[in-house]
Amino acid sequence: MEIISVFVEKLGEYSVGPIREQFGYLIFYKRHISILKEEFPRLHEKEEAVKQSVLGAQWSQEVVPSEVKTWLTDVAKKIEEVQKFLEEDVKTNMMCLNGWCPDLKLRYSLGKKAQKNTQVINDMLKEGEKYDQVYNIKIPLEVKSTSTEWFKDFESRRSTIENVLEALRDENINMIALCGMGGIGKTEMAKEIARRVKAQSLFNKVAIAVVSQKADLIKVQDEIAEQLGPELHEKSLVGRASQLYSRLMDSKSVLVILDDVWDPLDLGAIGVIDAVKQKTCKILLTSRNEETCNWMRIQKIFPIGLLSEEEAWNLFIEMAGDCINTSNLISIARQVAKECACLPLAIATVGRALSNKSDKNEWKAALQQLKMSIPKNIYGLHPKVYSSIEFSYNYIESDEAKSCFLLCCLYPEDYDVPIEHLVRYGVAKRFFEGLDIVEQTRINVHAVVQNLRRSNLLLDSGKVECVKMHDIVRDVAISIASRDEIGFMVKLDRGLEEWPQKDRYDSYTAISLLLGELKVQSIELKCPKLQLLRLSHLNQSEMFPGNLFNGMKELKMLSLQDCCFSLTSLPPSIQILQNLHMLHLESCRLGDVSAIGTLRNLEILGFHYSEIEELPLEIGNLSRLKLLDMKGCDSLKRIAPGVLSGLSQLEELYVGGFKNWGCSSTMEGNGEVTNNNASLAELIPYSSQLVVLEISVPANILCLPKELHFGNSNFRSRINIGINNMINGRYLFENTLSVGVEDASDLWEHQTILSLLKNAVVLFLDIATNLKHIWFEKEQKGVLPCNLKDLTIFKCEDLEYLLEATSDSTLPNTFHLLESLSLFNLPRLIGICKSTDSVEVEGGGSAASTTITHKLFSSITILWVPNLKFLLVYACGSLEVVFDLEGLKVKENRKPILGVLSNLHLRNLSGMSHVWKNIPPGFQGFQNLISININECHCLRNLLPTSIAKLLVQLQAIKIWGCNLMENIIQREYEAGEERKAENLQKLLAYRCDSLEVIFELEGLNAEESNIFNNLTKLSLISLPKLLYIWKKGPREVKGFNYLRLLEVWSCDSLKCLFTPSIAKLLVKLEKIEVYDCNEIEEILAKEAGDEENRDVITFPLVKTLWLTNLQKLECFYIEDNHAFEWPSLDKITIAGCPNLKMFVSTSTKTPQLKGVHTKSKTFQPMIEGDLNATIQHIIKEKVCYNL
Repeated sequence: MEIISVFVEKLGEYSVGPIREQFGYLIFYKRHISILKEEFPRLHEKEEAVKQSVLGAQWSQEVVPSEVKTWLTDVAKKIEEVQKFLEEDVKTNMMCLNGWCPDLKLRYSLGKKAQKNTQVINDMLKEGEKYDQVYNIKIPLEVKSTSTEWFKDFESRRSTIENVLEALRDENINMIALCGMGGIGKTEMAKEIARRVKAQSLFNKVAIAVVSQKADLIKVQDEIAEQLGPELHEKSLVGRASQLYSRLMDSKSVLVILDDVWDPLDLGAIGVIDAVKQKTCKILLTSRNEETCNWMRIQKIFPIGLLSEEEAWNLFIEMAGDCINTSNLISIARQVAKECACLPLAIATVGRALSNKSDKNEWKAALQQLKMSIPKNIYGLHPKVYSSIEFSYNYIESDEAKSCFLLCCLYPEDYDVPIEHLVRYGVAKRFFEGLDIVEQTRINVHAVVQNLRRSNLLLDSGKVECVKMHDIVRDVAISIASRDEIGFMVKLDRGLEEWPQKDRYDSYTAISLLLGELKVQSIELKCPKLQLLRLSHLNQSEMFPGNLFNGMKELKMLSLQDCCFSLTSLPPSIQILQNLHMLHLESCRLGDVSAIGTLRNLEILGFHYSEIEELPLEIGNLSRLKLLDMKGCDSLKRIAPGVLSGLSQLEELYVGGFKNWGCSSTMEGNGEVTNNNASLAELIPYSSQLVVLEISVPANILCLPKELHFGNSNFRSRINIGINNMINGRYLFENTLSVGVEDASDLWEHQTILSLLKNAVVLFLDIATNLKHIWFEKEQKGVLPCNLKDLTIFKCEDLEYLLEATSDSTLPNTFHLLESLSLFNLPRLIGICKSTDSVEVEGGGSAASTTITHKLFSSITILWVPNLKFLLVYACGSLEVVFDLEGLKVKENRKPILGVLSNLHLRNLSGMSHVWKNIPPGFQGFQNLISININECHCLRNLLPTSIAKLLVQLQAIKIWGCNLMENIIQREYEAGEERKAENLQKLLAYRCDSLEVIFELEGLNAEESNIFNNLTKLSLISLPKLLYIWKKGPREVKGFNYLRLLEVWSCDSLKCLFTPSIAKLLVKLEKIEVYDCNEIEEILAKEAGDEENRDVITFPLVKTLWLTNLQKLECFYIEDNHAFEWPSLDKITIAGCPNLKMFVSTSTKTPQLKGVHTKSKTFQPMIEGDLNATIQHIIKEKVCYNL
């Protein structure tokens, strides 16, 4: 064999051109495969980086270029193809090639495929460099509910939740339901189950969608997809279902919660049923109707009953407050609580309404109202719930709050109601007497909404600046609003083909309708009291009655939204609406809108996400207009010159997506305007009265006048200069400035930009050249921002410092409020602050004398950011240390340093040798750090000094990727007896750290000192070629690791075993063990000194899956004969690619749930006599192992 190899190799040397290439596939097939294995993980990593970037862009509502999506699609296909090639073709066929009769054709085929795949991967990696950041890789944190959560772990609920969790763990159960009447607490229980599922890592992802009485499958798909990744792009239901199915399969383990299912739901049409069948997805739904659950073939239905009387009373006390425990009130309070009939929603609403009311007469009146209420018959709703919600409404103290509450019922069920809509209704309705400024109304409406949330009459929404109404609360609200004295008509259940048939319309004050394809083009309505009309449309239509508004002369608020119509011009009758104060046109396809210019009393005008190409000159006639909103009008090409100058009362302007402004040809602003468009100079006369300004301008800063003086003390702005798509849907934004220009030279002479810079709370900078520092303290003392909370700096190639200060400067206030700092692609950055002279360090010495000069934070500058929560540093190659505390003097009463920092992300820092360095004795800080993510930091040898590790009491996750010199995660430097603390760490991932030898260094610790990492649930060790020990030489009575659930070890070629018996006994929660492609592993469990006489049974009580694959030297699980083994939960074991396997264990092993052994060649060997050892011996005897 050797002779053949040498001969063929020599032949290859003398071959030239194509012939040599062909022989190369044959000769060097192993080398080609080895290179492919090395390059393949790089493609995985690049895909992940681009995906993170895309997610960041999409969650920020930024446009992702189509070529990025194409690249990701191609990469996903290539990864799947190469994975299959390596796992099936290479692993299966390499065994044949180890024999005496080599298959030259097979060698050639493998070598050629490997080389070609490697070339494609390299090409993809090269292209992927362009997409490493679509814009900003910082993903927003998950929004947490701020509403009053009244779900409690009641005894009556506890067993149900545990049973549901147990059913979710059962591989044979895929569909589960919570069933009970409205207001019983199904939704809150489903949310609690979702929270526990996430905490216990039962699924990779959890997605919740609300279905409602009239199921909108497109909306359900959107809600599920949104929580799994980017939005769905297909238009048809079928195409979207296929996309969602692929997303579910990619996520591998998803719990989909479908809330409020009324009628049987077609899960196939949504795109989830096939994923359920493939065991990658499970369904949990909530419903009032058990028949619906039965029809959908739900496998487990859990009925949700009433609270016990004791639970109901305790919840009522919590909602109403301790005042009811007085002898004066307790009797009447118990009667009120009894009227709530042990229903959580009723208790929550009534209790909150009476919160801290101490007047006994109020309680008597409340009891009387609850008893006298005459509830309407609403399907699935307990009469007491109706009475309770009606009582809570009546108890709202202000008319403004009642109006806000009832306005929310004008929207469809489970709709995310924008609070900004309520603000604009409030302006038009004159909610607050004496408040003429829109911003003042906004502040008050948000306060009212917050109080309604606290009262449990409104709920938090998953969308920012939105609220929801519980479907039951909405039903009651519509019932109340439909009474004659209020006069609401709400018909949103289905698209109407004709206007609702009513004898009279003269009593209606508000109408909200969902229209279908209207059959009539003319309609005569008399609505003399109508003040608010809200119309939404199922599909775009040109069938819109031209005379619709003839009988609505008193109309003050008109909202046409959701593709309401597609017209070349607005209905002629709109000009009759001379009392109109608010006009909202959302997602409409519009042509000529000049007729709006006749509505002289209009104060609020919005074209939110509408297709409109031009804002005509006539809009400038709206001299009373206070707010103009053009958010999302991406097709807007022209704003006629003179429009803005005519809006003399304008307070708020939102045109963030429009950049085609008329620009002056000179910096002084006195040159010719460059195009036939409105100029921002039109704002100059009334810029001092502006309260909110959201605009985008091109990189040519000549379009932004220098004379804009924003003198209003409440002025807020979001301004983009030369940056695309940084505008989102928020209206409560803080001062935000984004600057993307090639050269910084002209910025510091532009007074408007300096003013915006000074007041920035959120600042984004992308300035390619001539920017060595952002601020120079001596020359720019008057423009240093003092309210900065979020700072992102991107691709400023010349930047060395953020601030240059003089020697006599005091601690600057520039960063004292800073919460988030993100630094991207700053190759020359070497610090936060440069002092022109040396600056004294506490305790002596100077900053200039320290040994480390390229440090992000020094002992001085680290004190400037006490509120920093998020730190991301990416591709800043000159930095050597992130936190260098040399010279820091420890003070007894000083607050912990960086005490609120929770997330630390360091990536591609090629020069960084330390994260922390020179930590003084007694240092306190970093105690709230939750997540550490380190990626491609090739000079880093140790992550955590022990002096820092012991402080990280809240740390939950560590991820280390591609750090080639990493030797230890925790650097041993502590004194004897000093305890290391990381007890809250839940996830630890180490990937491609080529020098890492030990994960948990336990040598030298006593039993108590070893009791660390006790909350660790997931340990992933991947591609660690020098790893020798996961756990190294701990005490025999080692403690900790009791909650580890998943242990996965891949491609660790120096590792000879996983753990010892003393460690195995700790892993009582372990559920899954995966060992893959570890060439030196001989046994999974290795003997330890002093254990020879121990005859204990080793039990893995919760392990369900054991996966041993491609372990060339594995001989057995455990070779000694002193321990028997029990696996009471093991139901799946896979053994593949283990040619030297001789047995499982040499003693008895009990596996009562196991049916057989899986092998890589997709064969399944049933159990022999119920014994795992005998089964494996049978496999070996039959020589099946050669195909494993």
